[in-house]
Amino acid sequence: MLVSLAQAGAGDWTAAGTSRGVTLEFRDDSRLEVREVRATTELPFPAASIFSLVCDFTHYGSLLSDVRETKMLVGTAPTDYEIYLRYAPRFLVVSARDVVVHVQGQSLPDGSGRCQWTDLKQREPERKGIVRMAFLRGSWTIEPLDATRARVVYQIAVNPGGRLPGWLVRRGAVSALPDVIEQV
Repeated sequence: MLVSLAQAGAGDWTAAGTSRGVTLEFRDDSRLEVREVRATTELPFPAASIFSLVCDFTHYGSLLSDVRETKMLVGTAPTDYEIYLRYAPRFLVVSARDVVVHVQGQSLPDGSGRCQWTDLKQREPERKGIVRMAFLRGSWTIEPLDATRARVVYQIAVNPGGRLPGWLVRRGAVSALPDVIEQV
């Protein structure tokens, strides 16, 4: 059963504005010591085609410019699988990061769908020179509005590990979401 971040998370959401038609919100989860961010928008595409794109992380290199490597470990995308992801930020002062996530997706006949992911600790050995993400959890929810439009909600909570200042992580988490949705 898929459990939403809202069911597992902290209190109320705080509005963080709108950027390029994407409504942004955040909340801090003191239990997990992370900021969850949520982006909501409408896209001019059928819901089923969005689900197949955003829930298949094997193609995230084309969706997120910082993803440099994806390696399927086990399972079948986009419904239930484990995948290794390595990120190499465009800023050279920030070390590369990696994570293994378990992704679960469910697409319904009406075109709606949901996928969620969570990091798997100790699934793969750490690599020299790459910082292992301390925490990564997220989801995509896709709802058809009609045959050619869908509402998408992208929610993520991340602790990238290493020695990044908290203010930079919090700011980056909110500001990156419109870029991700724009690529969809």
